[in-house]
Amino acid sequence: MNSFTNSILLFFGILLIGFCIYVGFDIQIDFLHSSGSNLPYQSYVYLGFGILFFGLLGWRSVRRWMGIYIVNKTTRFTWNKPTSKKRKQRIVTYTLLEVLVMGSLSYAFYFLLEFWILPGFVLLFFCVESIVFLLFGYKNRFRVGISSKAIIAADREVVIVYFTGLQKITLGKDSIYFDYIKELQLLFPTDCLEENQISAFKQEVQKMIDRDKVLIRNVD
Repeated sequence: MNSFTNSILLFFGILLIGFCIYVGFDIQIDFLHSSGSNLPYQSYVYLGFGILFFGLLGWRSVRRWMGIYIVNKTTRFTWNKPTSKKRKQRIVTYTLLEVLVMGSLSYAFYFLLEFWILPGFVLLFFCVESIVFLLFGYKNRFRVGISSKAIIAADREVVIVYFTGLQKITLGKDSIYFDYIKELQLLFPTDCLEENQISAFKQEVQKMIDRDKVLIRNVD
């Protein structure tokens, strides 16, 4: 989810920077019969990009917060633990990188145009939101839980693996593979757990499975 959102955001961010260069430096393009500063409908372009950015980042934000809300209802889970320290370090690193990129794009828009535009405000808002999310979740609110219906891991990424429709589970050393009908396979990385929790996690997963219907392979 994050890699897709970040790729789309960066792609359209670069496009918008190109547009801001055209407008901010008042570049003349012959086939448009207009210079950048005189280009009509500029506000609609900024509005369109602002809505796009808000939609992408808003959906990601809602998904993150909902994941944290659900996984912290620990009484609903048969097994529920905080994410590993290594995983938390990566969460901090990648979240701060996202904040840096969004903040840089926002400043670039202002630098080129010398006034604030809607996409810049949207990016600044989600910079603050990301920092608040990081501070809120860092103290044992990033968690992994197992219920009778699914596994959920919630931090900056939200991973949900349902037990319905399972045909095979492959218990690997670093990952667990879930094979479903119609040749669908999902990967659950165990690096979000402390090493001394992985064995108990795998045992709890197996308790949730109907062994008469689901093949379990152990390839540790």
